[in-house]
Amino acid sequence: FNFTFNFTPRSESEAQVVLRILRTLKQGMSAKKSDGFLFIKSPHTFFLGYYKGGTQALNPFLNKFKECALTGLSVQYAPAGNYATYPDGAPTQYIVQMAFAELEPVFDDDYGNDFNNIGF
Repeated sequence: FNFTFNFTPRSESEAQVVLRILRTLKQGMSAKKSDGFLFIKSPHTFFLGYYKGGTQALNPFLNKFKECALTGLSVQYAPAGNYATYPDGAPTQYIVQMAFAELEPVFDDDYGNDFNNIGF
């Protein structure tokens, strides 16, 4: 699954929030070292969903996801063609493209027997 987000922070403080979001995603998709660096651990996984109306309920009219891994992340730091930053050096616009892959295949019985949602 591919997602593209346009971040346009309106202030230096919002730019810091974008910085934290990007750092969390980049670090989360990276391999982890075990104690003593004897083994390499797997990256974090993600649970994605489309929620409706500010509730914790999934939107039944959109697809669902199983547990995913973030397999690709690209950031354009000057997507409008010009390099512009706030005084602290934070870019004024970013375009972030993410690619996720489900860790488990979708099986036919994952859909259930009712027709209350679109499914996967």
